[in-house]
Amino acid sequence: MADISCDALIVGGGPGGYVCAIRAAQLGLRTVLVERSALGGTCLNVGCIPSKALIHVADEFYRMVDASDSMPTGLSCAEPSIDLAKTMRWKDGIVSRLTSGVESLLKRAGAEVLRGTASFLDGKTVEVDLDGTTQRVTSKFTVIATGS
Repeated sequence: MADISCDALIVGGGPGGYVCAIRAAQLGLRTVLVERSALGGTCLNVGCIPSKALIHVADEFYRMVDASDSMPTGLSCAEPSIDLAKTMRWKDGIVSRLTSGVESLLKRAGAEVLRGTASFLDGKTVEVDLDGTTQRVTSKFTVIATGS
């Protein structure tokens, strides 16, 4: 693969990295973002968003249980149940739509996304392991946004 030369290299595609990459590209900088996992970072993929989705399901389940016990009209419904596999697919769909949205924003801004692991060779050059092949990227400016 031919080496890539860019103005801005962002290592990490979480909320700090992808916002930085989008803005750099909007400002006209040739921008490359390197992410080894899913775009969006921990919060979007395995933390805040999926956990809040599952908490929402638990809240709705509790409301159903509570409502079935206390209907003053005498109405009742069968004992509520949960299909955990369906719930997980629903949660995964939310995460997938949001990560796709991040990817679309990056593409629309003109940032290039490389899916791999970056290793610094020097202050301006990284080598990206792209699952068996490598890509060298040289940049004028580098932002390390790999999370906490």
